[in-house]
Amino acid sequence: MLANVAANHLISEKEPGRYGNGHPNIVPYRTYAAADGDLAVAVGNDGQFTAFAAVLDSPGWSSDPRFARNRDRVVNRDEIDGLVAAKIATKTRAEWIELLDAAGIPSGPINLVSEALSSPQAIARDMVIEMNHPAVGPIRLLGLPLRFSETPAGLRLPPPGLGADTVSVLSELGLSSGEIDSLRDRGIT
Repeated sequence: MLANVAANHLISEKEPGRYGNGHPNIVPYRTYAAADGDLAVAVGNDGQFTAFAAVLDSPGWSSDPRFARNRDRVVNRDEIDGLVAAKIATKTRAEWIELLDAAGIPSGPINLVSEALSSPQAIARDMVIEMNHPAVGPIRLLGLPLRFSETPAGLRLPPPGLGADTVSVLSELGLSSGEIDSLRDRGIT
């Protein structure tokens, strides 16, 4: 999983730094905090950077010798990332995605868990299901992410209460009813 970082090390024999969500060889290519949450941006080449700088109302960045070429942006990573972060913070994720998409710059929201679970994809895949639990009534559970064409998978029963299956599990493991009673008498089950 460290293909780029490991290759850089093998070529340079230098220990790599940490980039967080950033790419070791492409800048800007990371997450930024927008006004309402985090946004992933992937500016993959110098042409995209020119368009990106224009979208961020900073067209001069693309002719600035510190940022004009990707290799310059890698060297000046902290500076350009700081400038980009300040701009991204001024609008919402949706506003940036619309602008960046129109300019051909890959981007996308970093969803909160609640956003991911209520997304059209999660809904279409039945990733949140409701089931009746005998002790507490209706509960919401995660659906199964795997789908098999010839072996349908699904949840048939609600989660058991604490200890509800102890006797059957211990029996399946080969313990006799006397051994299970002994464990229960000693407060182990």
